[in-house]
Amino acid sequence: MKFKNLLGLGIALLCLAACKKESPIIEPPIVKPDETEIIRDSVAYVMDGKLNTASKYSSGWKVSNVQPNSKVDSIVNYAYYISGDKDSVMYSKTYSFYKNSNKIDFIFIKKYNKKVMTSGFLYEPSDIRDFYAVGMRNYALDYERNNSQNGIAINVNNEGAYKTYGSDSFRIPPTLSADAQQNSKFEIISVKKTKTGLYILEARFNAKVYDDKNGSKRIDNGYLKINLGLLDEYFK
Repeated sequence: MKFKNLLGLGIALLCLAACKKESPIIEPPIVKPDETEIIRDSVAYVMDGKLNTASKYSSGWKVSNVQPNSKVDSIVNYAYYISGDKDSVMYSKTYSFYKNSNKIDFIFIKKYNKKVMTSGFLYEPSDIRDFYAVGMRNYALDYERNNSQNGIAINVNNEGAYKTYGSDSFRIPPTLSADAQQNSKFEIISVKKTKTGLYILEARFNAKVYDDKNGSKRIDNGYLKINLGLLDEYFK
């Protein structure tokens, strides 16, 4: 009896081994990320003769809607009543970089009619191809005040607080003249798609930045790279 049991067990093991040979288990391949596709946002610029650099993952952190073409309607008991275009939105997105005690913000700004935007918690452009389109951008001198100009704005904290635009207060006259950025430029030089479908924006820039007393400094030889993410629904 023992011999028969052992013989049966041996036959079962041989059958199992044969099944394994006929139907090998195929392990799924391990997909390793391409290191070139792990793209960090980065910035480099010269200020006060010093090269400043910073990089991070996902520098975009703030989207905002404000009323374009704002102006003072009336002043009652020192309270300023402001109005603007009701059928449009000044849409902006901010990208920020930090390193040690230094910080620099890039604010992309464009006015849209509400009819071409999707509404939710905030108004968002239905089509953002023109928002990130290759080409020159003006510096929006009245950003946070009248909000009448499309373009770009820069804030920088580097041994003091400076920005490319004037005061946001209606209690004082505009602090910058129309030629405040006459010899400055911001140019989006490329928006390219990577192998994984991400869109990468590159820009060159220089600018004059001002403190709250209208003291100024130069930013030169600026380079900006931003991972815009998956934008195939827009860039077709």
